[in-house]
Amino acid sequence: MRRYLLSYTIRILICFFAGGLLLAACGKEEPAPPSRNVFYEVQTVSRVGDRMAPSPTGVAASSLSISVADKPILSPSLEAQWSINWLCLSDRCQFETCVGTAHSRVRDKIGERWLEIDRRVDWNEGCGKQTSWLSQVDQFTGEERYPSSQDRLFNFWAGAKAGAAQRRIQLQDGRAVDAWCTGPQQAEVAEADGWTTLYDGEVCYDVQTGMLVFMSYIKRWVFTGSFQGSDYERAYFGDSETYEQLLETTNAELSFADEQ
Repeated sequence: MRRYLLSYTIRILICFFAGGLLLAACGKEEPAPPSRNVFYEVQTVSRVGDRMAPSPTGVAASSLSISVADKPILSPSLEAQWSINWLCLSDRCQFETCVGTAHSRVRDKIGERWLEIDRRVDWNEGCGKQTSWLSQVDQFTGEERYPSSQDRLFNFWAGAKAGAAQRRIQLQDGRAVDAWCTGPQQAEVAEADGWTTLYDGEVCYDVQTGMLVFMSYIKRWVFTGSFQGSDYERAYFGDSETYEQLLETTNAELSFADEQ
């Protein structure tokens, strides 16, 4: 898989213009790594006639509502493991049940910001092929660099504090995690020969790191078209698939309930 090696820094100029603040990004040169994780170089400038005059006065990040991280929330030594249970009630499926294990670990660190994370799924008893993905995650915010805008149900990294804690989820190692859940989500994918796949499910993320702790969805197939002399419009014949994934263990510093 192609690696995305682009690293960049954004500068923000704060300009007092017509009584308001004007923000403008400029510059692409990469400075030496700062002692703290500040992705914004801030300085004030004032208008003198038709020109801008820089001022040495610094601007606190708090005045811009910028959250400055003192340390990473995800470590380059990050590892995690989830259990998977899959059930299919359809002639379209090769197997009725499958049990698997998903693994994630950091492959590499890109610049001062990004962790390149391998994620793979191993299925037991030969009921599925090993699959793998490669993601880049901000080690300071927990946000994925290239999240899927279409398949949000399957994003593994939501970012720290993406939502308030709504639920306490018990992991298989006995610990409980305060989690934010996306709530019921729907997705629809058109397939060949008149079939459409419908997804209904939710994903729950640890509120401290934004890492997925629980995923659950049901997948149904509906048919539109003609078959054996009858016409159908999004007809459901009982074909379905259910999937659950639960975090077993990790060395990440999650929002464990017993550590509050």
